[in-house]
Amino acid sequence: MSDVEKREIKMLTEQFGVNEDDVETGSSFQKVSNAAITQKTKLNLLRKSDFVDSVQFDTDGITPLFSWVDISLTELCNRLCTFCPRIDPNFYPNQNLNFGLELASKISNELKDLNYQGGVVFCGYGEPLLHPQLDEVIKIFEGIRTEIVTNGDKLTVDRVERLFNSGLSFLCISMYDGKHQVAKFDKLMADAAVPTDRYILRDRWHSEEDSFGLKLTNRSGVLDFGPDPKGFRDMPCYYPSYSMAIDWNGDVLQCVQDWNKKVKYGNVNSSNLRDIWKSISYHKSRTALQNGKRNKSPCSECNADGCFHGFNHVNEWTRVSDV
Repeated sequence: MSDVEKREIKMLTEQFGVNEDDVETGSSFQKVSNAAITQKTKLNLLRKSDFVDSVQFDTDGITPLFSWVDISLTELCNRLCTFCPRIDPNFYPNQNLNFGLELASKISNELKDLNYQGGVVFCGYGEPLLHPQLDEVIKIFEGIRTEIVTNGDKLTVDRVERLFNSGLSFLCISMYDGKHQVAKFDKLMADAAVPTDRYILRDRWHSEEDSFGLKLTNRSGVLDFGPDPKGFRDMPCYYPSYSMAIDWNGDVLQCVQDWNKKVKYGNVNSSNLRDIWKSISYHKSRTALQNGKRNKSPCSECNADGCFHGFNHVNEWTRVSDV
């Protein structure tokens, strides 16, 4: 193991309390360590791997369950970032459309019935802090590991306190304006008495040449960013093997990269999570992408590396297919 990898494990274990013996030093750790992304982004990926790459099985003891549920709470955002499809309001306009409390209760109850051990992240296609009933949504998911990814613009000490008092597990703040934001948000979190292992600050103020400090993608062909997607068409993608992407209206999408929202596996208002996850259409896509077959849209236009997480799930799905 290189000195860089040793330092990253040390930072991971010290900042987030992950047991050093549990850090995956195989495919996930080495892949993240070698990626051209910022240190904070690496640490966040490794932090999540502690539970996202832990496989929980359905009640049949055979079928791997999802371990990461990304819920898009709102179609509103207060920023226009050049690397986001929202930069073109004709393509993706701001709309006051929001995830409902009844739907939140339905999903939460189903996850609790499954004794769900994974994570729920409120991120998706908008700014979660603009949801008018965010505290209530968090409370509904109490007892489940919940995270928010935010640009931080609407955060105050009182707002942070209310989020964590409502049951929020973790806060991920993406900083777009400059290094001065680090001290600002560290102070804000300290004033709200939030421990350092309950939040992370990700630097996103970098230039386009540095991919803005993130895993920059073309959002399934919507944007002209990154390498030619033709070079990815024989590469596997693990998103459907471990994660679910749920839109504000309950639609279960192919993944969070698909901003055109071309593929939908069902709707949680009319079906339950387990049935959608185990559906034929979901399984066909999952199997094709595990085998590097990105020949159908939107995957054929996508240049995302979908293998940072999910390798353990793929192993289990392969075992199921062999039975």
